[in-house]
Amino acid sequence: MSNVILELGCEEIPARFLPGFLADLKEKAAEKLKNERLTFDSVRTLGTPRRLTLFIENLAAKQPDVTQELKGPLADAAFDAAGKPTQAALGFARAHGADPAKLFVRTVGPKNFVFAKVTRKGKKAEEVLKTLLPEIIVSLYQPLSMRWGTLDFKFIRPIHNILALCGSKTVSFELAGIKSGDKTFGHRYPTKVKSKNVKVKNAELLSYKKQLLTLGVVVDQDERQEMIKAQVTAAAKKHGAEALVPDELLSEVTFLVENPVIYVGSFNKEFLDIPQEVLITSMKKNQKYFPLVDSRGKLAAKFAVVTDGCANPRVVDGNEKVLSARLADARFFFEEDQKQALKMRVPDLAKVAFFEKLGNLHQKTERIEKLGEWLGKRLGLNETELAAVRRIAQLCKADLTTKMVFEFPELQGVIGGEYARLSGEDPAVAQGIYEHYLPRSVNDVLPASRPGTVVALADRLDSIVGSFAAGNIPTGSEDPYGIRRAVQGVIRIVIDQQLDLLLDETFEAAHKLFAALLPESRDHAKLKNALREFFVGRLRPHLLDRGIRYDVAEAALGDFNDILDVVEKAEALNSVVSEPWFAGVIASADRLARIAGHATRNNVLEHDLAEAAEIELYQLYLKVNVEVAELNKKEKWAAAARALAGLTDPIERFFDQILVMHQDERLKTNRLALLSSLEQLYRSVADFPKIVIEGAKK
Repeated sequence: MSNVILELGCEEIPARFLPGFLADLKEKAAEKLKNERLTFDSVRTLGTPRRLTLFIENLAAKQPDVTQELKGPLADAAFDAAGKPTQAALGFARAHGADPAKLFVRTVGPKNFVFAKVTRKGKKAEEVLKTLLPEIIVSLYQPLSMRWGTLDFKFIRPIHNILALCGSKTVSFELAGIKSGDKTFGHRYPTKVKSKNVKVKNAELLSYKKQLLTLGVVVDQDERQEMIKAQVTAAAKKHGAEALVPDELLSEVTFLVENPVIYVGSFNKEFLDIPQEVLITSMKKNQKYFPLVDSRGKLAAKFAVVTDGCANPRVVDGNEKVLSARLADARFFFEEDQKQALKMRVPDLAKVAFFEKLGNLHQKTERIEKLGEWLGKRLGLNETELAAVRRIAQLCKADLTTKMVFEFPELQGVIGGEYARLSGEDPAVAQGIYEHYLPRSVNDVLPASRPGTVVALADRLDSIVGSFAAGNIPTGSEDPYGIRRAVQGVIRIVIDQQLDLLLDETFEAAHKLFAALLPESRDHAKLKNALREFFVGRLRPHLLDRGIRYDVAEAALGDFNDILDVVEKAEALNSVVSEPWFAGVIASADRLARIAGHATRNNVLEHDLAEAAEIELYQLYLKVNVEVAELNKKEKWAAAARALAGLTDPIERFFDQILVMHQDERLKTNRLALLSSLEQLYRSVADFPKIVIEGAKK
């Protein structure tokens, strides 16, 4: 067994692409090695802006031998009357390197064919790698690519060097006009060691990392990230402050440098009059600086900058000048925006287009206001809160017309809330304007106020329903309007705030608001079905992430109309799925589902019940039906399932003793009606036949 190192030396790869590129390199390498029957212990990928490294630990020395049985010509054509091989058989054996004397006959279907057992010797790993490594490189997904020189070869950035070692041996191949070798290279701007190609003696990861470290390169991105975080934190502490180190910025900066060296700079305290979020956003977005705050979390007039191996502290002077210019721009935008109150910007929204076919942003805010009030009433908001909902809806998109949001789109909502406060709006309105964009990502915080929560829901539901009504439905990986993210936001808000929201009536209320814009879209039922199906697709993985069994999740999603209801039902059923009595519930529900479809009516005529087993089952059904209805109303799903367990034995006796498909049509119809009623009772709790329990009667 040997280790393998493949290093591609490139021109600078954009930082935003590197995490995905390294993940793809790891996945493709493992996949292709397995396809080539080469075993290994692990695969790792390392990366900097100028290099991609693949490390394979303990790769097998060779492929295993493979024995195959190959099908040849018909037996009648392969042997003559004396049983000797004909030219057809000899040619088949020769083509596959088989001994003609060891050919054998096997019947396939109605005919006999000649077969040969052939053992193919596995190739040495070094031989396989000569073609496999370039294949891995070429197979990588490239978000963008380029050609250089006169080559037709395309890659994310021009390749300048290829290191390829298996153990201590070079794996020889050529790609993009570059021949692989046993050399790597150091930092672009070395301080102690000249940056020239140096030999790597063997494919040992630790020694490779140490060798690059002497050349001014920290090749392991995880180590580099920890260095940056620790050094930024230490530098901030040295200046009596704390550093804000958001994960997204830390990851980006990690892939901007090969050798992090941190310095602390400062800016004019006068800029602190600008809202803190504006300053922080400008530092993070434009300059990739880490803001510093005091012990109270208030922004200090300082920042940490990560340089790529720069040993000259005077580099801070240039960074300070650049940041000052950026902050001056931000102050200009802030002061210019203040010349017009936020409410005065609302009419300008009519000039800003929304989605295709869905009008402009002014029309959207009018719909949000109406839908928000409708939602607020159903969710029990009081009159003061409803007034806040209406005002938030009117102003929530106004900041999109400001110079500040034009420059920093990620500040939408944040700056709107700040401008609302400065314009003298109610603090609850300012808070709601900010909150209606929450959550902005999977791990983002959720709205805290009730008016902000309602407008956040109304905004998303308007986009979701409008997009579907206009025919802009996400397909595959295409989702230009962010509808999947909007649905995820609705799901998170509803579950976190424990909101009972019936989706069918909500979809219909939102759909009616598009009547003037989409007069051809009038089929509420068809739209609701499409929307429910889409929500199910987003809710299902959420249930699985909560530890719900897949089949239990499917059962809870049956007849889906309430997000919170589904989550609570799934968790309740998941808690009792292993109980002994639960298997009987599943078996009964499954048996009922398979026969109830033959029923022509649901109402049972008591005078048509002829035998004891059906009379017993009907009387018990009446009792359990009332009990389950009460438990369903209280959303006590586990107790409702337990109540159904009381029907297991009577249902079993019914099927053992009663002929359902009786020749007497009157008895048959009534018995099917009873079974249909029972099936609907079970379905009122969950779609039980979706649950798989070992040993349950199916």
